Amino acid sequence: MTDVLIVKYQLGSGESGEDVLVGDDKWSFGRPGTEEPPTVSTDDTRISRGALVIRDSGPGPVVYRGQRGAVARVGLISADGSTTWLSEAKAGHLTDDARRVEFHLGEEHVITVEVEFADRGTVKERRLKALAEAAEEAEKADSAPDTLGR
Repeated sequence: MTDVLIVKYQLGSGESGEDVLVGDDKWSFGRPGTEEPPTVSTDDTRISRGALVIRDSGPGPVVYRGQRGAVARVGLISADGSTTWLSEAKAGHLTDDARRVEFHLGEEHVITVEVEFADRGTVKERRLKALAEAAEEAEKADSAPDTLGR
């Protein structure tokens, strides 16, 4: 499941679904009307275009809060139930411990999103692993038998 995000959502209305993101794909929720329509759309005029955007990034998946207004609350929910609230126009990293996003307007639950992804380590860990793999491949190539009879 490396570099694949599985996004499962449930709207406050009960409608639910699942989308698979690969590479540079992104998942979004909001009102239509932009050049790129949202993955999950709503006609609720209180919801911004691009209210939520989830995509992969170097260190791992991120959620961006595009929803405007103080009445909106977008939170990253950890396994222990603690919440990190995102302010307007800010992004937060999804982690092994915090994979759920909740969006509320006042007391009204709008959408919950759960994101599944493989743990891929930090950027530094992945770079070190890639360097080690490249060195191992180079060593194999240097130690390969000479099949040209030289």
